[in-house]
Amino acid sequence: MKLRDAIIAGVKPLAQNRLRAGLSILGIFIGIAGVLCMIAIGDGAKRIIAQNLEMMGGANQIAFYTRTSIWKGPRLIRRTTERYTLEDASAVEAECPDVLYVLPKVEDFNTFVSNRNGNQAKARLEGITVDYALGMGWAVHAGRFLSNSDIKNAKQVCVLGANTASELFGKASPIGQEVKLRYHWGQSQIRLRVIGVMATKGMSLSDTYSLDDAISVPLTTYQQRVKGFRYVDYLLVFFKKGAEMNSIIDSVKNALRKRHRGKDEFIGVWIAKLTAHRLFHIQKVIKITLGSLAGFSLFISGVGIMNICLVSVGEKTREIGLRRSVGAKGIHIFCQFLTESICLCLCGGVLGIAGGWGAAQAMAWLAVRIVPIVETWPVVLSLPWILTSVIFSVVMGVGFGVYPAMRAAQLSPVDALHTEN
Repeated sequence: MKLRDAIIAGVKPLAQNRLRAGLSILGIFIGIAGVLCMIAIGDGAKRIIAQNLEMMGGANQIAFYTRTSIWKGPRLIRRTTERYTLEDASAVEAECPDVLYVLPKVEDFNTFVSNRNGNQAKARLEGITVDYALGMGWAVHAGRFLSNSDIKNAKQVCVLGANTASELFGKASPIGQEVKLRYHWGQSQIRLRVIGVMATKGMSLSDTYSLDDAISVPLTTYQQRVKGFRYVDYLLVFFKKGAEMNSIIDSVKNALRKRHRGKDEFIGVWIAKLTAHRLFHIQKVIKITLGSLAGFSLFISGVGIMNICLVSVGEKTREIGLRRSVGAKGIHIFCQFLTESICLCLCGGVLGIAGGWGAAQAMAWLAVRIVPIVETWPVVLSLPWILTSVIFSVVMGVGFGVYPAMRAAQLSPVDALHTEN
């Protein structure tokens, strides 16, 4: 008996007993599909986070925000009095060698904007400087961005986000048009001339707002005409690639202490890269946990396949004796039943890959509609994971099929022929 005939003899029973074969591979199908679905969704989330970081200026930035109060648990200890200024941003740029540039920024939500035709929009008001578009990687779609002259002279000009421009002017060009801005209903309106429209940017995951719903004005204009104070809410510090973050934070704090009488209680720090690493760590923990559960499911499925293979050996005992009596060797019998086990596991693995991909697509579709944070949720299923699933299926087939195959190969031809099935 040739080895090829033994392999064919192992595959043929799967087609003859489709129901039993289908039930046998069901557990492997569910286990592999579950693991791959989790990986595809998780890697898609990882890509979303990476894209969001790039959209917000990249991972090489540290945001220094203002802590207005000090808390100890639920109890308020004291209020802080120090605040950031434009001069602080210049001092940090001058004194910290690894810092590329600093973007001072102030912002407010739910600002009312209208035009001469009465069209209104609720926008996010941002007071920024000339380097903001560079730091955020935000291109200008039409017109121009803010200039040094706009900042220095506190000009009443503005740059609109794509959505704000569309709500106010529709398809018409807003360049050179006048808009009226009101921070709250009790405030008098501020007239601004539109000098530019930004390209479509998208939604931020951290604040769950669309960057396209913004209206950007010179920081000095915001300070003098909107709020009436000289403070800054944030200092966005962009640093060189490869620089050590802790040393940058220390150097920035030292520069700020010099300018604020040694005080640093008002300094809050948010690290984009660290936040992403924490999310990735949580994702790894979830993968390990769900992977362990799926591994246990696959082990139980493997035991079930071993049991099916043992049943198959019992059903074909006389056939084994007949094959051995006409010259089949033990290795041929061994390959026959091992092939049957491998084919069962391999079919489960291949179907599990397809099922995992389909389940991931369905979950991504539901995620976008149930939690509309992003417009699309990418499903990422890499080739190494697909190959790993196939190899794992073959290994399972070998691992759980060796014992039944050895038991079949060791049967005596005489005893096998005398066995009643």
